Amino acid sequence: MFLVKVALLTLLHPQQVVVNGTRIVRQGAKLEVSGNLHNKLTFTGKLLVAVNQEFRRHYVGELEVTSKNDELQLLLKTNSEDLVAAIVSAESPPGAPPAALEAQAILARSWIAASRGRHGQFDLCDTTHCQHFKEPAPAGVRAARNTAGLHLVWQGRPFAPAYSASCGGRTKTAEAIGWDDQGKYPYFAVDCPICVRDEPRWTRRFDDADLTEIRVHPHQERFRLAIGRRLGWSALPGNNYEIDGSEVVGKGQGHGLGYCQRGGAGMAKQGASVAAILNHYFPGTAIISSR
Repeated sequence: MFLVKVALLTLLHPQQVVVNGTRIVRQGAKLEVSGNLHNKLTFTGKLLVAVNQEFRRHYVGELEVTSKNDELQLLLKTNSEDLVAAIVSAESPPGAPPAALEAQAILARSWIAASRGRHGQFDLCDTTHCQHFKEPAPAGVRAARNTAGLHLVWQGRPFAPAYSASCGGRTKTAEAIGWDDQGKYPYFAVDCPICVRDEPRWTRRFDDADLTEIRVHPHQERFRLAIGRRLGWSALPGNNYEIDGSEVVGKGQGHGLGYCQRGGAGMAKQGASVAAILNHYFPGTAIISSR
């Protein structure tokens, strides 16, 4: 267990927030609370953060609020196991069996450990660039506890294992989606019978300019994210697709690299163990204990 510093709400670019009932408004480089100005505010323990009366989320840890780059910066310092439980709770499909939750916990812990210092001043952000997480649910807490200290390694070395919601039937290689994995894990393409059977198809239409770009940069994750930022995250849901005339037809949600969360949950429902699930999506890896 170690401390992790996470930047919160970065996509919202907040100008004011409410933390445990205290309204904080950015005033230039200062923070205003009830007419008083502060350079920095710190909150500790159980935290309820609200933005624009629309976004409310619970956290646990030490929260530092400052004004930086024309917006409020919220940095949460929390322990890694609380973060693992929070990621499992946010990332796992509804009704995922314990084995799938525990597989996700090992992957989340491995990703956190291998990503320390990723952003310099802080370790991680709470966007799709790093990790999505929410208030830990009991099942997420159990999965973190049951796998405490377990990490996934490749050739004895830790790496940050990628995962997405569903692969559409076959996972991608890093090369296929233009992913720079820096040689830390090769990411093999593996079949996913669960997604072949259960994952619904989606169809999207684009204007001529976007369709041309998709033809030029097929299945490239960087381009898919650029479309998502511009047109919404459902505009091009995943990288498993074909172009049919003026339509893009595909299956799957996300980049399709590494662990398929739908597929892992399906394997767990069929009785697969945690090790079997992770070995399927990450061939050649091993689960080790850091304790």
